[in-house]
Amino acid sequence: MRDRTRAGTLPVQCDSRTGLPSRGWRPVALAFSVSVAGAAAAVAAPVDVYRGTLGGSEVVMELGRPQADGSRQGRYFYRRHGVDIPLQGPLNALAEAQPLTPELTEKLGKDAPLFTDASQRAVVWSLQPQGDGLSGEWVDHIHGKKLPLSLRRIAHYDPERIAPQGVEAVTQAIVQGAGSSVSQGVAISEQTTPYDYLRVAGQPLERGREVVIAQDLAWQPVRDARTRLWYPRLTRHPDARILARTNALLEQRHWAMSLEALGCRASLYLNLGPAAGSLGNYENEQIQVTYLSKALMSVVESGSTDCGGAHPNNHYDPFVLDLLRGGYMDFTRLLKGAKYGEYKLEYGDRFLRFLDKAARRHAGDDNDCAGLLPQYMAPMFDKPDRMSFVISGIGHAMGVCLGSGVSVPFKDLRPYVRPGAERYLQP
Repeated sequence: MRDRTRAGTLPVQCDSRTGLPSRGWRPVALAFSVSVAGAAAAVAAPVDVYRGTLGGSEVVMELGRPQADGSRQGRYFYRRHGVDIPLQGPLNALAEAQPLTPELTEKLGKDAPLFTDASQRAVVWSLQPQGDGLSGEWVDHIHGKKLPLSLRRIAHYDPERIAPQGVEAVTQAIVQGAGSSVSQGVAISEQTTPYDYLRVAGQPLERGREVVIAQDLAWQPVRDARTRLWYPRLTRHPDARILARTNALLEQRHWAMSLEALGCRASLYLNLGPAAGSLGNYENEQIQVTYLSKALMSVVESGSTDCGGAHPNNHYDPFVLDLLRGGYMDFTRLLKGAKYGEYKLEYGDRFLRFLDKAARRHAGDDNDCAGLLPQYMAPMFDKPDRMSFVISGIGHAMGVCLGSGVSVPFKDLRPYVRPGAERYLQP
């Protein structure tokens, strides 16, 4: 995740290379792909990004430098689909990967991706340099089709610098199985992630019903028809600057999840798992705006995504946006005694005793989940006038406790709120 370990644990940070806000705090379980990681490594640094047309369709291609034998490795997508298709070969005979089937892999007996069919026919890009671009022909020897290709070089970057590394990559690979090749610490932008940016930016969005809280306060769900994932945008707020900054953060999170869904769909070129070619269940992700005032916006991402990992990524990930100052809510400015430790938000002893009593009173005889607070605790807000502390980022075995916790009325929080911060707790 982007410079964070658990939902709600640390204040927002900006990517140092782009100045864009990070996507917030989501558990490390949200996913990367072993298969997609391998594809990204295959076109490892540095690479060129091209944009142009294949016949009448707009495409974006990423292509690595020639190897000793003149062959290259890369990938491309149709903008209307956003699904990566691997490429391999010399520039004048760049073969396009074929979707895997059990019959095809059994007959060929090769590691994926596969660039020919059982009769050794291929879909080939025959390209020649032309100024700062490439031109040529796309030839489908399997179905007997030919289309013109025209590409313009638009960017040059190092995919290894934006890819998940270390613990992040390992954790994501084990849990999810397939997803995005962009690390959570990297803002998705035209400058930093030029290839992946074009997979999600500028796509037409379907819009749901606007939810009006007040004349100058409202939100609306939107979705990319390719991934079918509904995500909120703020549509009305008295401060235009705050509205724009909030939507930039929400857009980053939406884009990140869309890339993970598209990464799962692209896995049909890389493995024969039961989830290969699906959206990894991101289309069923539940995104709830649990609270909205002129001061705060509280959102929860929850669901069970899966693209062939060891187990589904069952998650309940709240985050809170500060609509007075902009960015993610810094809870040390709200609660007395709160501070940020190395991995999570830490609370004062007096406040923890208060929460412990409230949680056990709320849980009654069932203290199994209540006992996990505050180790896995994330703050959020509930409408109309409550702040909750819920379990988030817990391991798969205890997933039944996700989202459980304690909800506290604003009036009961007053002894623990910093002077001047009461303005955030207005129903």
